[in-house]
Amino acid sequence: MNVHTYAVTPFQAHDVLQVDYDRLALNLEFLIQRGMQVIAVGGGTGEIETLCRDELEMLAKTALEVVDDRALVIACLPGNLSDAVHLIQRYERLGIPLVLGMPPLVRSQVPGDLRGVWDYYHRLTQAASLPLMPYNTQGWPAEFLVELADIEAIIGVKDPCHVPHAFFSAIQLLGDRFVWVGNKRHDPGVAQLRYQMGMQGFTSGQSNFWPEPELEIHRAAQQRDWERIIAIQNQVAALERLRMAHDDAAMVKAAMDIVGLHGGRVRPPRRDLTAAARAALEAQLAEIGVPVQDGAGR
Repeated sequence: MNVHTYAVTPFQAHDVLQVDYDRLALNLEFLIQRGMQVIAVGGGTGEIETLCRDELEMLAKTALEVVDDRALVIACLPGNLSDAVHLIQRYERLGIPLVLGMPPLVRSQVPGDLRGVWDYYHRLTQAASLPLMPYNTQGWPAEFLVELADIEAIIGVKDPCHVPHAFFSAIQLLGDRFVWVGNKRHDPGVAQLRYQMGMQGFTSGQSNFWPEPELEIHRAAQQRDWERIIAIQNQVAALERLRMAHDDAAMVKAAMDIVGLHGGRVRPPRRDLTAAARAALEAQLAEIGVPVQDGAGR
């Protein structure tokens, strides 16, 4: 229960087909030094849809080596049963403590019969003994989350709150059966409302380059300081608008480069920010006072 940073995947400057694990390690060390307690690698912001099994395994291995026992490392599984089964077994051998399972798709569509989604996650939990957290990008109804609760190894749900009423209905139905990880939405600024309704933590791409406001929101929620959360979200709302206007990973990576970290390029079909978008981002970062990490990780 905390802020979950979904780390970017840096690629080699001369070849985006090669992951730069050394720069990943530097970025992870930055996060640890800034107080992040939960770090996920190979997720959506990490461009999981472009990564192969070996790359995902190496991301997890690198994270475990760098982070050690200073934070919780979450490794991510793609929404493909064969790849996910192989990877969850590799993750277990590495000593990964928790995995996030991307949802399975049928020809890029949400499965019409969610019993197949239940079976998908059930099969993953039978392939290894790791705790699992499904990622609900498909807008599952609360009743389906109740059915997922029958799978003992599922210990939480990551929900982007695209259908927030369903998420909160599930919280009311299941209580503390799951850890409830949601989305904070700096614009329009609803984190305080979601905490009030049972959200226990949230996911973050912004924390790759500016962890402090995200961590402060969570601390304020624990103290029930709703006005403080509103003030912080107002401060960073412009960054949320930029993220929504551009590719999430591309925006986060560009921001990391601007402040002195290691973002780099994205893999196709994602596109790097245009020169105009990057200039707008740089101006916004300066306007709201995002700190530059002089020599960070170099």
